[in-house]
Amino acid sequence: MTDGMYHKQFFAYILGNIVNFLYPFHRPNLVFEKVSSRAQESGFEYFKYVQRQFPREKTYYVIKSDSSDFCKTKGMKNVVLHGSFSHFYLLIRAGLFISSETPGHVYFWRENMGLTANVVRTKPYVFLQHGVLGFKKLDNMFYGDRLTAPIRLITSSQFEQYIVTENLGYDAKKVPITGLARWDLIDLKRERTNLRDKILLFYTWRPWLDDVDEETFATSEYLSSINKSIQLIKQMNLDKEIIVMMHPKMQASLSKKEISNIKLWTDSDGPLNELMSSVALLITDYSSLAWEAYYREIPVIFDMFDQKRYEKEVGSYIDLNRIPFGSKVDNKISDNVQQIIAQDYQMTEEELKAKGMYFAFQDQNASQRIHDVIQNIDLRAINREKRRLIVRAAFRIIFKR
Repeated sequence: MTDGMYHKQFFAYILGNIVNFLYPFHRPNLVFEKVSSRAQESGFEYFKYVQRQFPREKTYYVIKSDSSDFCKTKGMKNVVLHGSFSHFYLLIRAGLFISSETPGHVYFWRENMGLTANVVRTKPYVFLQHGVLGFKKLDNMFYGDRLTAPIRLITSSQFEQYIVTENLGYDAKKVPITGLARWDLIDLKRERTNLRDKILLFYTWRPWLDDVDEETFATSEYLSSINKSIQLIKQMNLDKEIIVMMHPKMQASLSKKEISNIKLWTDSDGPLNELMSSVALLITDYSSLAWEAYYREIPVIFDMFDQKRYEKEVGSYIDLNRIPFGSKVDNKISDNVQQIIAQDYQMTEEELKAKGMYFAFQDQNASQRIHDVIQNIDLRAINREKRRLIVRAAFRIIFKR
């Protein structure tokens, strides 16, 4: 943060608190996405909905001016530049944050800078989610009794709502079933007629590899297993383009020979949701992207080569031996791919029949339902509860000392 930003932050903090004291009600909402640099997720889709349907509503969108997605906001009202005076003012003035990320992403990610940072951390927020919960346990900051917990956690079905209420300690009313806002972009009738000419391999990162040196990573099961799967699929000489998305460290570890005839997809190649519209088969491990593939009726292969360690160190809310859709790799991944080819890259009848259990809505009205939820939030009651939790946390700290 520059000196100029510090000065803007200081005066915005003072002004915001004065205005909040004089006008405590009818405060604006602030919407954002990953590190305030994206406009391609549920946050932006929800913001667009509000702009279209409720143009006078005080809902603002924060984004950095050097973001590759900034051009998408051209001509839109209530777009706020990250680092501007308006940005710092709205951090204080806003009554509610709305995002598929945690509040830290609307400030300066992983930086702790005084009073404004404390306000951001305790601001009520609605968590729009990236995808359906199931394959990966959430951080404990999302537990319902924590000060950092969202006041509403959006879900897509009773199946997912049950996961949250049973494992994270939320009341059902705090876990509304609306579907994901970004799925409003998906027209399922048109999706079924799309040209699906790509096979996407999307592997998630492993936290136990965060701090290992290059030599250790080069000999890891993670690197060798994924590389083996890529090579087996390449050898099949399929009539589909092979797209691979993975952690930058993984990409850097593959040789030119290993990645020949495949496309390494990065953020600069375009939004993932646009890519998904042309995917015929998704191969993943534990990613929530599998749920989006299911929603889009794209077959899924699960390559869970390190399942036991993953269950121990990360954890899952569902039994990974009884996944509700897709197929798991037992021997060679090419065997699973051959089965999907035999199905003409279509899901099974059983998977399609069960789809309604995991997606309560398959329309394009999630943003509308989310807006209805937000309009019915009693922020005064929420803030009273927040103050109670702050006092409890303070006593907890004092008691430990």
